[in-house]
Amino acid sequence: MREVEKKAQDSAIDVPQRDFKPSGTTRRPAAILVLVRLLEGEPNVLFIRRSQKVRNHKGQISFPGGSFDPEDVTLDVTALREAQEELGINPADLKILGVLPAADTVVSNFMVHPFVAIPHNPAQVLNFIPDGYEVGEIFHVPLPELLQPRAFTLETWRINGHSRQMVFYTYRNYVIWGATAFILHNFLGEIKQGHWQELFELDKLV
Repeated sequence: MREVEKKAQDSAIDVPQRDFKPSGTTRRPAAILVLVRLLEGEPNVLFIRRSQKVRNHKGQISFPGGSFDPEDVTLDVTALREAQEELGINPADLKILGVLPAADTVVSNFMVHPFVAIPHNPAQVLNFIPDGYEVGEIFHVPLPELLQPRAFTLETWRINGHSRQMVFYTYRNYVIWGATAFILHNFLGEIKQGHWQELFELDKLV
């Protein structure tokens, strides 16, 4: 356990606290968690499927997260708070490793700030209490599967008169796309560049 915690400390990307605050963009600030946890000894990424009751992105696959509240002060607090509200995860049980490039959502007009997190104790069982209004399903995808070339597809779409590259990741019957896929793509890119490989024991796979 202590060895994993040391790896997490050594692998963390140092991000200034000021970068955790909302920028001056006209899009509404939001934050999500890319939560990686060990399941049967293998690193898995947690995803949720939005319910059909929410206002935006009904039935779509996403990371846990939501919009920034002024009481949050910083966006990492937003990500942890939303994960607690949606899944019942205690923020004290999680450690944030770093932050990824922000992604915009065209339909809902958010600027989404992603934070990578792991449980403080890798052996801890996280008991989820999903919010039935917001969350339709919780599932995990093994990180090694997402790193396989077969999981990735790139398409060019025409949106509002402009060409836009759309990223897709497929695992079994799950299709991850939109801002979630963009964020996932950046996360996997960080791993391929050397970040967190030892922590997730992926150095032999990439």
